Amino acid sequence: MAIDSGGVRLHADLTLPARPSALVVLAHAGPNPEARDDALAVILRHAGVGTLSFDLLTRSEDRFVDNHHNVPLLASRLVDGLTVLRQHMLLDELPSLPVGLSAAGDCSPVVVRAAAIRDRDIYAVVCRGGLIDLAGMLYLRTLASPLLVLVGDGEQRVETSNRRALRELTGRKELKLLPASADAPDSAAAFEWVARETAHWFVRTLPTATANTVNRA
Repeated sequence: MAIDSGGVRLHADLTLPARPSALVVLAHAGPNPEARDDALAVILRHAGVGTLSFDLLTRSEDRFVDNHHNVPLLASRLVDGLTVLRQHMLLDELPSLPVGLSAAGDCSPVVVRAAAIRDRDIYAVVCRGGLIDLAGMLYLRTLASPLLVLVGDGEQRVETSNRRALRELTGRKELKLLPASADAPDSAAAFEWVARETAHWFVRTLPTATANTVNRA
């Protein structure tokens, strides 16, 4: 799927199961190297949830590190993508589905800000690491979507910062730490834990999903 935003054309990969109950947008900036997203997409599809992997940067922009930290730019592009997605649903070009957002690292504050802007359209958000306070205080305080923040074991600064930021939210929120049993943060066990915690959150909070479906994944 091609998405135009601010004069650039961005790319998104849409995958829908036979009878999708919801759709999760997996936002990232630059080519997505994370095995977590692949594992998550598989689990979500088994749960009947479609995925849209959305790259918020062009190939040429990816070379510049500052672009990866530009929350206003990336959030604006994500909002444009959500607008296009909504238009496709209204035109019956895509099934009308509740939408969730998921991101990691530098894109975590991006999805928080976008969800706050599109509060009527976003039903759940998951952030894996990253500093959500970079979304901006106004957006934290206006976020209505249920938010799950996952933090790696030993990331004390990230945990402390995110716990402080979560106090600004008035809606449903939760922070979970990677269990010691998951070994290293980049291990297969950690990938599986992150994917399953993310999927469970979406299945519990997206309107048409049921917890029993993920348990069978």
